[in-house]
Amino acid sequence: MSAAPAWDEVAEPSPPSALLQQIPFRRLSTSRFFARVAQNALNLALVLLVLDATGKAFFTSLLVLALVVPMMVAGVIAGVAADAIPRRLIVALGNLARAAVCVAFIVEPGGAGTLYVVAVLLAVAAPFVSAAEGAILPAIVTRGELARANAIGQAVGGAAQIVGFALLTPVVLRVFERADVLFGIVAALFVLAAVEAVRIGPVARTRDESDAFLPEPDPSPAAAVVGGPPDEFAPAPLERASWWQTGWRAMRRDPIVFKAAVELTLITMMLIILGGLIPTYIRDVLGLPFEIGALVFTPAALGVVVGLRIAGPLAHRVPHGLLSSAGFAIFTGLLLALAFVNEEASFLAGYGAFVWLNDVHLGDFDGGTLLAMLIVLPLGFAYAIVGVAAQTVLNDRVPLALQGRVVATQGAMAALAASLPVLGAGALGDWVGVQPVMAILAVSIAAATVVNLRS
Repeated sequence: MSAAPAWDEVAEPSPPSALLQQIPFRRLSTSRFFARVAQNALNLALVLLVLDATGKAFFTSLLVLALVVPMMVAGVIAGVAADAIPRRLIVALGNLARAAVCVAFIVEPGGAGTLYVVAVLLAVAAPFVSAAEGAILPAIVTRGELARANAIGQAVGGAAQIVGFALLTPVVLRVFERADVLFGIVAALFVLAAVEAVRIGPVARTRDESDAFLPEPDPSPAAAVVGGPPDEFAPAPLERASWWQTGWRAMRRDPIVFKAAVELTLITMMLIILGGLIPTYIRDVLGLPFEIGALVFTPAALGVVVGLRIAGPLAHRVPHGLLSSAGFAIFTGLLLALAFVNEEASFLAGYGAFVWLNDVHLGDFDGGTLLAMLIVLPLGFAYAIVGVAAQTVLNDRVPLALQGRVVATQGAMAALAASLPVLGAGALGDWVGVQPVMAILAVSIAAATVVNLRS
């Protein structure tokens, strides 16, 4: 096994094939894929089971909260662990723990309350895995490959969403009509993810160069943000801080890192809140069973893949503020369009070029549903633009020894920011309907983005 690449080898981003030919990166990607397929399949199954038992958006939002709140407690601890304990070991044990939860559910399924217990246990294990994975990545690729590596990582997540949401859970539940069969398959996937994590090989814990290393000046407009020398805000060494404060202070000492962390928090918070509303949206707005309606959102994964192909190279060539602003603007506009998709389909069908929308009738699948599929495609694209740009800034500017704590702290920020809004959105959705709530969310995220970019 070759040694970890030196970070002072700042080069042009490698093409995807070159990165995937690197054994450590390929095994990390494989481990992530298996684990994310399993987690996505579980999330959908839990939502389906809760929705069947309650029929209320509030209770599905409560389930999402059960998947999120433990991250606030476990996240910071996970970050410290990722910087102190062998990271491959953390990933392997975290995935094995999730497999054990699935096996326990098969042995003793219990009632509706058991679903929330399963969600909490999964949420406790997840931050340890994600923090360790996030800290492994910049240790096994060169600095110039970070943007491309993050893009491939997001593509792996998009593919895992398609397999988990659109294939594994719907097919298994419809064919076998038993949740325990799905939980057994998912447990096996978590075990495979653990095995691949162990096979990554040795992972460096420090960069080969000192944190004061300055590459040659880069005249490109993005140089001050990604892949270039630190600007006048370059941070001084961290003062002594409590173990739970280190990640936060590492972000706060660098304004560019903190702004990127806030962007990731905003986009992640929005996805968490939408996760509690989408089941009701599918039922009340699209008029589809949830296991079928979930297929409507699979084009978002294709949009993510397309966005990643563009976002990776752009992250090193376009000013971060411009790239992030464009991504958030697209995301906000499309979320508003998604909220009122039926009204838009009826309006457009009045014009000759779109009259065919009136002729779309495949069971409950109509013109509004088709338009929703068309909207979520660029919605996924916008998410990828924001996610890759911000994540690359974090990986590029945060010292390798602090990567785990910073990743975990940022995840805890998203969980904390979404904890009350996800319940409020669910309750409000049951009261006034899911469409006005989605519109309010779109306007809110636009306002928060403007404040962050102007700060």
